Amino acid sequence: MPRNRHAPVQARGDSGAVPNADVSLPMDMTTEDIARLTGGVVKGDGALRITGVNGIREARAGDLTFVRSARYVPLLDSTQASAVFMEVAPANCTITVIEVAKPDLAFAAVLQHLGAQQLRHPSGIHPTAVIADDVQLGPGVAVDAFVRIDEGAVIGEGVILYAGVYVGAGVVIGPQTVIYPRAVIRERCTLGARCMIYSGAVIGSDGFGFAPLDGRWAKIPQVGTTVLEDDVEVGANSCIDRATFGETRIRRGTKIDNLVQIGHNVQTGEHCVIAGNAGIAGSAVLGNWVRIGAGAGIGGHIDIGDGASVAGWSGVTKSVPAGAVVSGFPAMDHAEARRVLVAQQRVPDMLRRVRHLERNTEALEKKLHEQAENDSE
Repeated sequence: MPRNRHAPVQARGDSGAVPNADVSLPMDMTTEDIARLTGGVVKGDGALRITGVNGIREARAGDLTFVRSARYVPLLDSTQASAVFMEVAPANCTITVIEVAKPDLAFAAVLQHLGAQQLRHPSGIHPTAVIADDVQLGPGVAVDAFVRIDEGAVIGEGVILYAGVYVGAGVVIGPQTVIYPRAVIRERCTLGARCMIYSGAVIGSDGFGFAPLDGRWAKIPQVGTTVLEDDVEVGANSCIDRATFGETRIRRGTKIDNLVQIGHNVQTGEHCVIAGNAGIAGSAVLGNWVRIGAGAGIGGHIDIGDGASVAGWSGVTKSVPAGAVVSGFPAMDHAEARRVLVAQQRVPDMLRRVRHLERNTEALEKKLHEQAENDSE
């Protein structure tokens, strides 16, 4: 039986909001059990039984919630939750508080614990799977319905391939990696250990390489590969292109959101985070711990230094030094970009003032001209 793995569940919102009260994970733990799990301290009833998790506004009796921002503390007076994660219990609080240093992370740890208990990965080899004769399957590999694994692939211990996954010829997948339905791993790509590839993602799609020839675009063969190191996550419907030559490499611990495009020969450092709808053009190089906001565009053949941050919807057209925070289009130092934005908002008023000054100047010039004519007479 393969070892169960799952993506950490992210707590949403400062208040602990969960999208729908009807889909909260059921549970049966005491507040003292939860405190032990999360390293917290109970202020109130340690024997209180918690049967669900929910947002502070949506919570019902028996639910656990969390508060990490002071602006949500007043909601404690109206919430129906039975217990709440907080940094410090308020004076005269009427519900049980579990004090933790980081309430949002503690809440996420509870969600992760519950998810691990309820998650049911496929197991064994489904009879509809099509697996080439020379494929190497490690111990405990799970292959779900209608999976295709081509010649020469090597699948590591405990790998889980959900329904409809395609694994191309010569692919190597490291141990404990999970690939969700309908993801595609193209030929000769390599995935490290404990990677998470979500539905519809394509690893090793052809790089976008064309050259004008005789009035048409001629395709440049993309003969390189794509390498994902250990603990990389790739969101749903994201694409990471294979290199024209050599390799596109996503280094260990990097997390990629949904609908992200990463071009051919891109190199990321370790532990980067790339939010949804971002695009990184070919041969860009990201350092370690780089953060790319949603919808940002990174030009080709530029460097983003270690620890740099690119704000959402920015357009990066030149290299960014280590530790810098940039935003806007073209991307510039964030503080400068904010000043530019403020200045842009003042442009309509400035135009009105300029027109007023122009009218006054014209009137003054006319008056001076008339006075000069009178004086000449």
